[in-house]
Amino acid sequence: MNSCINCNNPLEDESLFCNKCGAKQKDDRQFNDNHVDSVDNSVIKNKRKLSKKILFITAAICVLFIVSVVIYLNTPEQKARATVDNYLNAIQHGESVSKFKNEYFTDYVNVLDFKYINTREHLSYDGKQTLTLDEDWYNKYEKQKFSSFMGFLIVKEAEYRENTDYTILESNSEKLVVRDNKVGHSFSFLYDMQVTNTSGTPIYKRVVFDVNNFSGKYKISDIIEKY
Repeated sequence: MNSCINCNNPLEDESLFCNKCGAKQKDDRQFNDNHVDSVDNSVIKNKRKLSKKILFITAAICVLFIVSVVIYLNTPEQKARATVDNYLNAIQHGESVSKFKNEYFTDYVNVLDFKYINTREHLSYDGKQTLTLDEDWYNKYEKQKFSSFMGFLIVKEAEYRENTDYTILESNSEKLVVRDNKVGHSFSFLYDMQVTNTSGTPIYKRVVFDVNNFSGKYKISDIIEKY
């Protein structure tokens, strides 16, 4: 049994008005219903907020992934590798390969399959690098090719004078100093390849592709077969 909230007169359960003073009593059912509605609305709002957060996070991850892929595909290494892949794909489809190379070398008759293995070397050029060819260099790298140090200097000076990629800074009987004028990147990529020989027989080869962008575009400068 309940009591009147105004005069404490005993009341039957769930009475809305006091039969003595007429005061309106508190409706517990309405309070409970309002409380339940409030809780339900709060849950719904929280779920909506959570859904928006999940949607935002998912969208952000997708954007970051796309940006990362775009950046990755536009790095110097990926552009250089794409040149090799496009060259080999052109051979597979019988298309011209001249735009993918800047030097003359014999192309494969047919390429059945190929796979990139690794990047063996990457060099950056800023047009300011210098090379000093002195007697120490000669003894370390060139002594087997040239019978004398002076002969080595004479031949190298002639080679560098004909090559526009280099400028001779100093030349005397003791050393030859040249500046490398090239600007850009050079890469060496190792590939596994299956090709056909002149008789049409499939053979396996391991090949290094040298690629650079000294001309402004990435092109293959040399192909070296490894055994």
